[in-house]
Formats: sequence, C-alpha cells, structure tokens
Amino acid sequence: MIKGRILLGVLAWLLPAVVLARASVVTDIGLSGVRIQAVAQVDADAEVLWATLTDYNRLASFVPGMTLSRQVSPPHARPRLVEQKGEGGLLALVLPDHVVLAMDERPPGWIGFRSVSGWVASMRGEWRIEGNRRPVRLVYRAHVVPLLPPPPALTDGYVQEEIRLRLDAVVREAERRMAAR
Repeated sequence: MIKGRILLGVLAWLLPAVVLARASVVTDIGLSGVRIQAVAQVDADAEVLWATLTDYNRLASFVPGMTLSRQVSPPHARPRLVEQKGEGGLLALVLPDHVVLAMDERPPGWIGFRSVSGWVASMRGEWRIEGNRRPVRLVYRAHVVPLLPPPPALTDGYVQEEIRLRLDAVVREAERRMAAR
C-alpha cells in the first residue's frame, strides 16, 4: 500500500514535467511547400539553450531521426555551414534527408538558416530564444519546398508529431545540460 502511494506520488510529480515538454506544432502542407511553426517552453536559460542549438557536431546524438550533423565550414566562418542527414522514411518527403544549411547566428537569441545544397528545392527558417532566464521560450519556424510535391497521404498530423518529437528532444537535452550545471 505504501509503495503504491509512493509510486503515485512520483508519477504525480513527473507528469507535469512530461506535459510541459510537449512542443506546440502547427504545419501547413500545400503546393508551395510546407510551413512549420513550433513553440516550446524550456526549463533552461538562454545561454544553455543557445549552446545546445549550436552544438552542431552533437545534434545527431540526441535528435531522433538525425544520423549526421557536422559543421563543414571552418570554425570561425560566417555563416556556418552545417551538413545534416536523416534516416529518410516518409518525413523525407517533406524535410530533406540530406541538406547543407547556412546558419546565420546572432547570439544569444536568433539563428537563421537556409539550404545551400541537398535533397530540397529550398529550406529556410529560424530558431528564436525568447527570454534570458529560465524558463525560456523556443520558437522554430521553417518553410520547406521539397523537390517533389508532398503526397496527399502525408498529413499535417504526421508531420506535426515528427517535428514535435525532434523539438522535444532538443528541449530535453537543454534541460539535461541545465540540470548538470
């Protein structure tokens, strides 16, 4: 009986953290491409979140579906060129499974990106960190024009869940890093 109450107490304590970790994602799949807007609250400060987002050589270690992420430009080059590869699958019909992005960084709160090569006609967007002290708000916006029009079977719900999965992973990593400070 006591073990059951302890377990319920632990679950009640953990549940709000799990609920807060879910990003809000809106997509619009159309003939002119895919528009993505996502927002998440992050229990970390802007400095830690910035370090997580710009840790280009380690992103694949914590972002699901990403098999490679590496900076291919010299360390101090601006914009930074980052090559990323993914597992492919159905999401590759919307988001490229291989792309090189030019990252325009304006610390501590804005990263603009645009595709310069890869399996995509065009991809551009931004990451924004709102606030300095924890918790901060992370905003992601992108417009992706795939090489081929997305098939009708590819729903907004599927794309939203896949984006949410990846964004939540970034949030968890930033929060892990914040807790380790």
